Amino acid sequence: MGSKTAVITGANSGIGLATAKALAQRSFDLILICRNQQKGREAQANVQMANPAVKVDLLFADLASADSVREVARHIKTNYTKLDVLINNAGYTPAKIEFVDGIEKSFYASHIGHFILTYHLMDLLKGAGAATGDARIINLSSAAYLGGSAARFFRKIDDLSPMFAYCDDKLANLLFAKELAHRTAGQGITAYSVHPGAVRTNFASDTPGFLGKVFSVAGPLMRSPERGAETSVFLAAAPLKAIGERNNGGYFADSKPKNTHNRDITDEKAKWLWEKTLPFV
Repeated sequence: MGSKTAVITGANSGIGLATAKALAQRSFDLILICRNQQKGREAQANVQMANPAVKVDLLFADLASADSVREVARHIKTNYTKLDVLINNAGYTPAKIEFVDGIEKSFYASHIGHFILTYHLMDLLKGAGAATGDARIINLSSAAYLGGSAARFFRKIDDLSPMFAYCDDKLANLLFAKELAHRTAGQGITAYSVHPGAVRTNFASDTPGFLGKVFSVAGPLMRSPERGAETSVFLAAAPLKAIGERNNGGYFADSKPKNTHNRDITDEKAKWLWEKTLPFV
């Protein structure tokens, strides 16, 4: 059994799987949340091989379904007494724009689904924060946040391109971490967003249109999933002193805090996003 417990979404491949294996090697017990059952079981076995001494649980959820996310959160709350690290890693880019309850599907899965999960696991995170002063929430964002616009959030835009949908998702992930840091201040919880770099993953190969072609051509120059996972692993496992107390709520790349450059990254927009998402929980 490990000394700490981490939940990782989208842990069946790519950055999520690499993150899970690295944390297993650092003696974390793990709860892997996956959508695909076969790939999830393969990932569970893979992670367990990385360290047979830790516990590796596997749960299934569709982040584009609020009911599915609530159910997996209920299961975790029933079977665990505390949670040290939550890594909202899963990403979703559709081949075409689709909507769930009037919300663009990738935004629902990438932001709203993770918001619901985080909200319902907050008591477990607070438990760890109270016990150790050190619980952490990590959102996988991307430098694509630069192309995001909060004006498109929650709107049904039929001609929205998958590329800009992805940019919006990554901006929301960043803003969510920023507001989490504000709302959990003084409770032993810290929150961060991460740019993993350009990584060779199935996610990239499945990206449609022009952006998919760019990923395909640039593939040989991209980082391995293991390299892409390094910042998530750093934020999950490094001492808080190494991360820096003043960097709570910050955006990290290459295991270092980075400045952000989007006029929508403000305290006001982060608060607005939280309040706008809250009715979905």
